[in-house]
Amino acid sequence: MTEPLVFPLGHPMGPFHPSPGAPPSYWVVRLGWDSPLLHDRATADVWALAHGLPDRVHGTPWTRSVCRSIALEAGVPDLDRRLDGLVARGLVAEVAPGTPAAEQFARTHRVQSLLLGLGAQPDAPGVDGIGLLGRPPLARVRPDTYEAWQWAHLWPTLFDAAAGLADMAAQAPGATPEETDPAAVLHRLLSQLHTLLSGNAVYLDRSLAVADAARG
Repeated sequence: MTEPLVFPLGHPMGPFHPSPGAPPSYWVVRLGWDSPLLHDRATADVWALAHGLPDRVHGTPWTRSVCRSIALEAGVPDLDRRLDGLVARGLVAEVAPGTPAAEQFARTHRVQSLLLGLGAQPDAPGVDGIGLLGRPPLARVRPDTYEAWQWAHLWPTLFDAAAGLADMAAQAPGATPEETDPAAVLHRLLSQLHTLLSGNAVYLDRSLAVADAARG
């Protein structure tokens, strides 16, 4: 089986400094209705690394092995132990696209879009930018990924988003079977998510149903 992709869950809220100029005491993540804490810099670095690196995610499946290699390069200790801890806490998920587990993940999580659409990039035909006005794009993606960034947040789960995007494609002339098959769209969406995550153009969250159940 192909090695699963590593996905960070939650929206980073930044470090907490107990006083001006003091080092962070912890890092805050917003996940569903909760605000779990990352209690040391190395764990926060591993969670951040799970988003991917913008200059390396294109064409590179973002797996535990890739994260381990980069952590070694950067001197981040105990990658596997820290990643296992984040998985146990529900702050990271390991998902192999095209598997039943991937469908279950998609049925219980949603994608939330961030930043602004910058459209086609004049220096790179076939590439769209996402970022802040007046600045270089933070994410540079294919048009189909850009379309997912535009629309996927409107559905309650990733599974529903894939079905909705497939239905949208079916209404366009010349659509291919792969573009109109929800399972194929979900596979593509999961496989391309790190090009968006690495630029903070999206974050992954629990579905509202799961978040409400956790709160209750």
